Amino acid sequence: MTNFFSLRYNKLILLYCFFSTSCMFAQNMNCEAIISFINQKENQIAHLNLQDPDYIPLHFLIAQDVIKELQQFRMNVIPYYSECKMITFNQLINKYDELNLTIQQKHDSLEWLNNNVHLLFYEKACFEYQINNEEDGKYLLDRSLQYNATFPNAVLLKLNKLLDNNYFKESLSLLNTLYYEIEMDDEQEKQAIEFTDKFYDKLYKTADSLLKVEHAAEALELFEVLEVFCQNLPTAYCNDDYYHGVLNSKAGIYDSYIAIAKVAEKRGNGQIATHFYQYAQDYLRNNPHLGKGEREKGEREKGEREKAEREKGEREKAEREKAEREKGERVKAEREKAERVKGEKVEDEKGFAVLNFVEPLSSKELKEKYDSMVLQALALCIKEDFSASYKIFSEAKKLEDCNCFETDFRVNLMIRELSKIELK
Repeated sequence: MTNFFSLRYNKLILLYCFFSTSCMFAQNMNCEAIISFINQKENQIAHLNLQDPDYIPLHFLIAQDVIKELQQFRMNVIPYYSECKMITFNQLINKYDELNLTIQQKHDSLEWLNNNVHLLFYEKACFEYQINNEEDGKYLLDRSLQYNATFPNAVLLKLNKLLDNNYFKESLSLLNTLYYEIEMDDEQEKQAIEFTDKFYDKLYKTADSLLKVEHAAEALELFEVLEVFCQNLPTAYCNDDYYHGVLNSKAGIYDSYIAIAKVAEKRGNGQIATHFYQYAQDYLRNNPHLGKGEREKGEREKGEREKAEREKGEREKAEREKAEREKGERVKAEREKAERVKGEKVEDEKGFAVLNFVEPLSSKELKEKYDSMVLQALALCIKEDFSASYKIFSEAKKLEDCNCFETDFRVNLMIRELSKIELK
């Protein structure tokens, strides 16, 4: 009877194991696999990091997985364990209890650290900033805000670092987060108020300084940031100064257009001058809030410009007329000169002296004649007919007096050398 029930029980176990994944897992866990599993979990637990915030979230998840795997091992392996030489049942239970206790302790620590990892990053960031390691400090501070974007201390530190580097526009959204999304204690509220006053003061002074050195466009960007700041955030310093700063900056931009146009006009670049005068008018039209004074100034400058353009046109017209008159007189004089002839005394067929009227040569003709004479004189010189060569070079020299063509340097050289032969 006993054997019957024993056989029946074993048969039921076998049927259960056949259909049960857990039992199948148990059957596959032989002695060597069990030892390997225990060593693997022991190694994973030993390497869990409870110091570096970069690893804590991941290691918290690993700890959860190890707990689940140990639970599965407890349920599906230990009850079906058959003793082997490598490890006894009691040793297995003791090892399991040891691993389970250690992982539970580390899991609890990692759970707390994971919920406060932003605080760890913040503390490390503060340390890096204290030793002037700005790059690592910035990385750790950003990581803190990644895990908790509403952590007041990290937000305040980030704002101060942005302000130190004059990143005013980037600070606005973070300021809105600070005031409208974060609950602060008394000390944090005090720091927030101090920061907003400091932010306004530095932003206004920076923009005003830019305006004084005529960097109106850069000043306008900062005054517009200040305008948004004052419209959205509470501070005792906000008054009409920022609005006047906006107006003055826009007036400065208008003035810069006019100044560029005047310089271009002075240098004779009318096209650029016209463009920038038009930019100024368009800017004034798009910013009517600049005020009556600026509009009157713009109209006055426009009138002066139109008057100057009229006067310039009249001057150019007078100059053109004068140039045409002078050209006409020059053409007339040249025509009269052309009508005059250069006379040379010759004898007619009967032997009487008469004037042979020859039209004056043009510059081109004189040049051709001059070059021909130079070549002729050089040829005579080669033939050692120095006297004839000297005379022709001298005649060629006379042709140079017209100053109407490029002279040949050899003429002066040969006259000087041949004159030495002639003097001998």
